Amino acid sequence: MLRLQSYHLLIILVVGLFLANPITANAAISCTQASNTISNLNFGPVNPFSSTTSTSATINYECRGSEGRASTARICYTFGPLNTDDHKLLGPNNTTLAFDLFSSSSHGAPISKANPLQLTLSSDGSSTLIKGNITVYAQTLAGQTQLVSGDYTLNNQIYMTVNSVDSSSAPNDCLAVTDTSTYAFTYTSQASVDAHCAVTTAGVLDLGRVSASTVPTIGSASNLINVTCTNTTFYNIGLAPSNKDINGQGVMTGTNAEPTLPYQLQSDASGTEWGNNGNTYAALTNGVTGTGDGAAKAHTVYVTVPNTDVTPNTYSDRVTVTVYY
Repeated sequence: MLRLQSYHLLIILVVGLFLANPITANAAISCTQASNTISNLNFGPVNPFSSTTSTSATINYECRGSEGRASTARICYTFGPLNTDDHKLLGPNNTTLAFDLFSSSSHGAPISKANPLQLTLSSDGSSTLIKGNITVYAQTLAGQTQLVSGDYTLNNQIYMTVNSVDSSSAPNDCLAVTDTSTYAFTYTSQASVDAHCAVTTAGVLDLGRVSASTVPTIGSASNLINVTCTNTTFYNIGLAPSNKDINGQGVMTGTNAEPTLPYQLQSDASGTEWGNNGNTYAALTNGVTGTGDGAAKAHTVYVTVPNTDVTPNTYSDRVTVTVYY
């Protein structure tokens, strides 16, 4: 008997689709790296003895929405360096000029990693270019009297985080990872510190009541002149009586302009003349020199009256203090 056995061969064809590049959804709102720019943050001349110096810079951005996706985004800007919120310009002798960044001209809380500069954008569902700018404000810290004169610069990074959502309400911050992109670009800040000195005088050099005599009378006043100069700045102090004698030989006058009483200004008790025989630091050879360190330096003034055998009266004169640096 011939038996026929039939076999049914079931062939199942499984077709797999393998994508060489996985599809990732585009951000609802994305920004162009090359179009994110900032103008120079230029403080200009900074006087370390004034309270503060302020400036600002403009950050430009270009972003686009995604076609068919009505969306909003919160953009946050933070400023390098990454590991700190301290911002410092580097100057001569490795001295640094510190400054803070702010979101408004009123200089409230400084910008930081926890308090970034922020703005919000919205897209109506088209890919129309969204262009704009935002201002960042900066202010130097007060009390930086240690600064050396010269140029100060900083090149650092700005980090722009775009947190976008398919919603009419922007995210509350840039921390939640919803649809986030980060861009980095460079900014430059600069300042210059000129050599600067300030001078103050404390009271008067009062010889008090003296007896008529042909013996010279010598008096002095410590801390009478205080000079504050920028760090490492050389200065030279000149003194000129009201008669403008370049060697410091002045004349005091009585209450009615008569009689008169000659005197000599001195830089020490041994009689070294203190005058003003030049009009520059180098030209002044009978002044008193010093080097600034950002703090006030006190100088004592001496005076000798060769002869007090004159008509009894109250005698006085005005001396001009000039600091060359």
